[in-house]
Amino acid sequence: MTEFQDKVALVTGADRGIGRALARRLGAQGCRLVLHSNHAERLHKAVADEGLPPERVVTASHDVADPAAVEASVAAATERFGRIDYLLNVAGVAYPGGILSTTREVWDRTLATNLTGYFAMAAAVLPHMKQAGGGHIVNMSSIWGRRAAPPGGGLAYSVSKWGVEGLTRGLAEEARPWGVRVTGIVLDKVDTDFTENMPVAPTEEQRARMLGVEDVADATLAVLTSSPRAHVSVIELDAWMWQ
Repeated sequence: MTEFQDKVALVTGADRGIGRALARRLGAQGCRLVLHSNHAERLHKAVADEGLPPERVVTASHDVADPAAVEASVAAATERFGRIDYLLNVAGVAYPGGILSTTREVWDRTLATNLTGYFAMAAAVLPHMKQAGGGHIVNMSSIWGRRAAPPGGGLAYSVSKWGVEGLTRGLAEEARPWGVRVTGIVLDKVDTDFTENMPVAPTEEQRARMLGVEDVADATLAVLTSSPRAHVSVIELDAWMWQ
């Protein structure tokens, strides 16, 4: 029996990378899972490959920035499991490019997924947490939401994460009277598919020095099991061995 036994965790971007690692770890700890992705086939394969019991998992495939789809999927999850204890906003996209090379399509897509998606998920889940008198939201952010990305390194991504930083702070203040905690996890160079969109692909030696998805999962589970008297507002994970 663990602290997570029969808790309900909603994870976006659960088909790969950080989201999949969180689903695996929380599922192993006894959590019931609500797993979202915009790629149905990849999500179902991840659930099967991880050996997650179907009776303890609800899946939904949609764009996190689509409010109607988000509302419907959250309603289905709460009807199935009765509540949502944790919302882990992970889904995101990243594209290289600066002001002269970022198209309007890339700009809109990046902000819709990385920022509006977090807003839409929180707006759908928070009424249930408010009614329950508790819950925890974790927003994955980036070091590029605290300082400017390098030229050509992903202007739209950086701007979206600056927005996530503001959203996390605002949600924390608004949700505090409802007994809901909101935490931001600021990441620096995690070895996921996002490395494909770095201006210069990392070498194998550099990748060995990057953060891994399990490092992020470790930090997230530590936040979720922190004392109810403590509000962990932000954790910053540095790839301190990167050169």
